[in-house]
Amino acid sequence: MDTKIKFAFVTLGVIFLQSSLKLIGVLITGSLSFLSETVDTLTDILFVSITIYSLIHSEKPADYDHMYGHTKIDSLGAMIQGIILMNIYVLLIYNAVQALITNQFQVDNPELGLVLMAISFCVNIVFSRILISQGKRRKSLTLEIQGLNLFQDSMRAIIVFLSFIFAFFNVIFLDPILSIILSFWIIVGALKLANDGVKELTDTNPISSLIVEELRTNIFNLEHVLGVHDIKIRTSGKTLFLEVYLSVEDHISIVHANEIIKSIRSTSSKIFPLYEVECIVEMNPMASEKSIGEGLINLIFSMKSEYPEIENFKDLNIFSIESEYFLSLTIIVDESLSLTKAHNICSHFEKEIKRQSPNIKRVITHIEAQPHSDILLPNQIKLADVGPEMIQQISEHVEEVLRQDPQVKGYHGLEFWVTLDYCILEAHVFFNGSLNIAQIHDHLSELEINIREKLGIDNLDSILLHSEPIEEQKEGVIF
Repeated sequence: MDTKIKFAFVTLGVIFLQSSLKLIGVLITGSLSFLSETVDTLTDILFVSITIYSLIHSEKPADYDHMYGHTKIDSLGAMIQGIILMNIYVLLIYNAVQALITNQFQVDNPELGLVLMAISFCVNIVFSRILISQGKRRKSLTLEIQGLNLFQDSMRAIIVFLSFIFAFFNVIFLDPILSIILSFWIIVGALKLANDGVKELTDTNPISSLIVEELRTNIFNLEHVLGVHDIKIRTSGKTLFLEVYLSVEDHISIVHANEIIKSIRSTSSKIFPLYEVECIVEMNPMASEKSIGEGLINLIFSMKSEYPEIENFKDLNIFSIESEYFLSLTIIVDESLSLTKAHNICSHFEKEIKRQSPNIKRVITHIEAQPHSDILLPNQIKLADVGPEMIQQISEHVEEVLRQDPQVKGYHGLEFWVTLDYCILEAHVFFNGSLNIAQIHDHLSELEINIREKLGIDNLDSILLHSEPIEEQKEGVIF
């Protein structure tokens, strides 16, 4: 037989003894405060019987009808006890108020009442501490509640002591008043008892948000984990059910996925040492920067056959700002193409990349005329924004340089980013659409040199100037 059930049967024996002593005391003394205390002990016989049933039932293993086990019956028993107690003591308060109104109350043999209460007090104090300790140790709400109930009996016995002491001096009108106080005390305890039962039945999360965030951080730091979307926790007795929803890199193997699950289970067992943790992990594969780069290279070269004017590609960069991805790419086209035609080809190319690779939020293409034979490799760059004051200052310097070139008709989309080691400047520059790509390239190369000199930023690594025909522009700065 389980230890919790053994303690429950011993508790039932103790309460039978207590009930017998108190019932004799009520018959001898006629005290209303003693009656309130005795009724509470008598109802404990019912409650402990419910407790024993709950404990026996909750120990049953999970089955087809109860796939998460039967531990909720423990919480249901606690809620029922609280509701019954509240109803009984409302009636006892009514009885005490009636006694005060009709002036019909008496206390006989107070010395005998004191002796009986002293015996009850000592038994309650000792056994309540044992039950509370065992309840916490074994994560049994019902067992702990029984211990707290017996402990409250001990504290409430002090009120009954006062009633008998006052009775020695023939101050018996305080007896019903003390009975009302005692009843209110028990009702407050019953409310808490019922509330605790409701919390468990409604799967209220008992874990601090700080602890949950610690768990979330630990999981996020695991290798191959890209995001922790949700963590759900509920408890049932000494079992904690943990559900974790993750985004993981899409190229990992089953072995890697299994290692993630093992790590989460190990971490949760350390964070929740008082519970037996049942862990459910759901993984959603998501493209990592590595797989995005490799996938884009394959996509770009597979699309090349559809665009005969495109001769080659270079400088593939994947920028990540927080959880969003940006693609920057230099497209090598036939130098005889006009800017307007080259821009239209690249715009269509950008749209097709975004359509086939929806995880890319924005595609930035740079047009050049010279063929390039370098092998295309993806470069992933972590970016961060700079403040508005710095952007304003940089914009003024760049615009000053652009206005000095008579072929430049305006610009838009100026952005400035920083990485851990260097900075990147990007802008879209407007030219007459009839100019060919070779001419545009010469202007952009000279503008890049002039902008770099004007800004004087030592770690300015890349200046990405994209040419666009002025005829198609509806916004931006027009010169």
